[in-house]
Amino acid sequence: MGGGVTGMKPKNPGERKDASIGTWGWLLPAAYSIHVVEEGLGGMGLMRWMAAGGGLHLTTAEFVGVNAAGVAALCGAAWGARRWIVLRWLLVAGAAIVFVNGLSHIAVCAVTRSYVSGLYTSIVLYLPLGGILLYRLGRLVPLRLFVPAVLLGLVIHGAVLWIVLRLPGFVPA
Repeated sequence: MGGGVTGMKPKNPGERKDASIGTWGWLLPAAYSIHVVEEGLGGMGLMRWMAAGGGLHLTTAEFVGVNAAGVAALCGAAWGARRWIVLRWLLVAGAAIVFVNGLSHIAVCAVTRSYVSGLYTSIVLYLPLGGILLYRLGRLVPLRLFVPAVLLGLVIHGAVLWIVLRLPGFVPA
C-alpha cells in the first residue's frame, strides 16, 4: 500500500484503496476526451455554434487548451480517488459534471430541435458513465461528502455554461 498521508489510508489494512472503483474513475477522462472530439468536429462544431448564438468566441487552440485542463483535472481526480479513499469526492464532482453536461446537451437539442455537437457522446457515454459512477460512489462516499461534491459539480458546470454562453443574452444558433 505504500506510505501515504496520515488519515488517508483505509481503515481496514486488508481493504484495497481502489475497492469498488476499479477502472471506472479512469473512464471519466477517456469519455471527456471523446466528447470533446465530437464537440469540436461534430455538426458545425460547438465553438462555432456558441459564437453564432452570441457566446464566447474560442479559437481551436483555446478550446483544446481549456479542455486539456479538464482532462488533466479528471485524471488527477481518478488517480487521487484510487490512491486515497478520502479523495473519492473528487470523482463524485467529476461524475456529476459529466452527467449534467450530458443532460444539458440533450435539453439544448430538444429545445432547439437540432443537433448540437456533443449529443451522441452525451447519450452513449456521459449519461451511463456519470450515472453508474454516481451510483457506485454514492455507496462508497459518506453522504456528508457526497452531497457537497455533487453540488460542487453542478456549480462548476453552471459556471462554465454561464461563461461560454455569456448568459443571459445567449440565443442558440
